[in-house]
Amino acid sequence: MKKLLVIGSCLLIAACSFFYSEKLGPESYRDLADFQENCADKIFPCRQGLKCASGAYDNYTLTQLTDFGQRAEWSPDSKKIAFLDKDDGDIYEVVLETKKVRCVTCQYKHTGFSRVHYLNNGDYLLLGPKGGVESNFAKRYFNTGFYFMPADASLPPKWIGGLHYEGVAVSKNSRQIAYSRTWFDRPFIFPSVMYVADVSPEGEIINRRAVYYSMNLIEPQDFFPNNKGLTFSRYTPNYDALTIDFETGLVVDQVKSPATEEMEGIFPDGQFSLMESDRHSGLIGEMDIDIYMLKLDGTGKDVRRLTHFSDEPDQKANNPVVSPEGCRIAFTKSVRAEDWTSQSHGIGAGVYIIEFYTCGS
Repeated sequence: MKKLLVIGSCLLIAACSFFYSEKLGPESYRDLADFQENCADKIFPCRQGLKCASGAYDNYTLTQLTDFGQRAEWSPDSKKIAFLDKDDGDIYEVVLETKKVRCVTCQYKHTGFSRVHYLNNGDYLLLGPKGGVESNFAKRYFNTGFYFMPADASLPPKWIGGLHYEGVAVSKNSRQIAYSRTWFDRPFIFPSVMYVADVSPEGEIINRRAVYYSMNLIEPQDFFPNNKGLTFSRYTPNYDALTIDFETGLVVDQVKSPATEEMEGIFPDGQFSLMESDRHSGLIGEMDIDIYMLKLDGTGKDVRRLTHFSDEPDQKANNPVVSPEGCRIAFTKSVRAEDWTSQSHGIGAGVYIIEFYTCGS
């Protein structure tokens, strides 16, 4: 019965999205594909040990890192990328210098993972079901919590609780995390709540406190520098891309757009965030998205398109994350899945890298 009620809610949200998601057109964003310089001398700041100011670069290269996988995440030292092989799958890791790929969790028995994160010291924070759930739909929405695994993977993933809705935010400079409980993952208990907590060195969730309440579905995305606030998504018929300041409690709609726009990884200086958007197409939510940059000044006017994967039928780019030095972006190329109820994000078809550069004289 619970599943039927939630599916009904999901259908209602999808129906509303059909009527409210709008195509905004090329005048609503700056397409960086139109500003690429084919220079002979490309200078890559990250290869010189430098950091990149967000929004300062138009030129970039786009390369395929793996031919499988999804939901990439940067290691704290920028030398590795962790990713999933598939939904409810294993965690893999690729060393960027050698391109060597290894499976991190294949030697351990588990029920499958839905996301992977690094804590600031390299420990793994994995998301997945506690176990005993057969349906992929139920795994994703009703029984997902946290697993902890040490950085050397010498111990199996340990369930540490923290049931939550969808994705979480993990700080880059502390062991702070954020997650939400909503009326969707605990039907129909209102309101939805976003929590901030810490992960102890032993891998326990401690110091939990509520920071935001909403009658909508909400999902934290990324911490601002120094953990002063969060970017997060609020799922109304057309998704809202929001920020919250922990000190003042101020919540700002950063886009104010009728298109489907979902916050993703933030740049280290906190000036720009990555965003999934369908403003170029206006199709029903998540079906035709690509990756954009959004300046976090509250106006929603500085929007820059980075990818064009959705120009091909049944393809899109999603789940982008920024490297710790701010010069690179990892993301997933996805193809459309048949089971949209549990795989609305698509099926991962490889991890790709965007790297910013300038032209030499």
